[in-house]
Amino acid sequence: MKILIVGSNSIHVSSYVKSLAEKESAIYLLTEEKCDFNEVKEEHLVNFRSLNPISIVKNYLRLKAILKSIQPEIIHIHQINRLAYFVSRAASKLHLPIVSTAWGSDVLLIPFKNSFFRFLTTKTLQRSNFVTADANVMVEAMQKLDNSVSKYQLLQYGIELVDEQEKLNIVYSNRLHKSLYRIDQIIRYFNDFSKKHSDWKLVVAGSGDQTDRLRELVTENQLSDKVEFVGWLNASENKEWYSKSKIYISIPESDGTSVSVLEAMSAGCIPVLSDLPVSHEWIVNNVNGIIETTEENPLEKALELNFQEAKNSNKQLVKEKASRKACTDQFIELYKKSIGK
Repeated sequence: MKILIVGSNSIHVSSYVKSLAEKESAIYLLTEEKCDFNEVKEEHLVNFRSLNPISIVKNYLRLKAILKSIQPEIIHIHQINRLAYFVSRAASKLHLPIVSTAWGSDVLLIPFKNSFFRFLTTKTLQRSNFVTADANVMVEAMQKLDNSVSKYQLLQYGIELVDEQEKLNIVYSNRLHKSLYRIDQIIRYFNDFSKKHSDWKLVVAGSGDQTDRLRELVTENQLSDKVEFVGWLNASENKEWYSKSKIYISIPESDGTSVSVLEAMSAGCIPVLSDLPVSHEWIVNNVNGIIETTEENPLEKALELNFQEAKNSNKQLVKEKASRKACTDQFIELYKKSIGK
């Protein structure tokens, strides 16, 4: 099967491509930034970030030429954004089937900023044969935009399960350092938490436009000896922290099912999550994880759980519902349905 993947230089896209390559060999990539994924036959760069109308027209014509040259049997769009809109427009005119995968804020937040973004998102959804999301709240949001039901599928990206090591008194955070992910609030929670539990450490991975401010916040609260910034990690380094951390915290303002959360759960971490609909799809509050509330520090609540029971429950849940092999097989079935095989 000749497959064109449309996506960014993201760990989610690269991991999916790697898994797909174990089953399909003819994989092509269309992206706005250089990726150098080893598993793809060809990588094509087309950038729609410019607001110059002439540039947009030139790049759209180049995009159509690329699609005609590759002639993919199926196009899989990862994230509903501006690039997705132009790809879906060109593909529909060339009668090429599309599977799209929403990521979270692209369908939960962006379409409601203004009518322009709503139009781009809605048209991409309408042109897709199937659309997947990893959380029911995203499926429901897209069904409202498109007034459709059957083509929207709840389907995880799939993860590689992470082996557990001896657990240490570590709280681990690895989301981007952007306002959406509220890393500053994590530091504040840990500041209060560490006053009672001085033998615990907070490890903050990742980077972003708020990194310097987060470091200042740690210094202001005299936490430099208890909070470690480890920067942007590769996959094996990231898994190392999952495997030995007792608590994993992720409290964004909006999210789909986070791959990071699933990886942490598979490694036996107790998840501390924000009170979003998607969190309740994976966590029973105060049973196998903690849902953030305004009343109590969620890190404190995490210590009240039966650690062994929660850990075993999470491992089994992720293994059954989110292993990469099972999820990739389901995506390939959607490809076949879109093509008509």
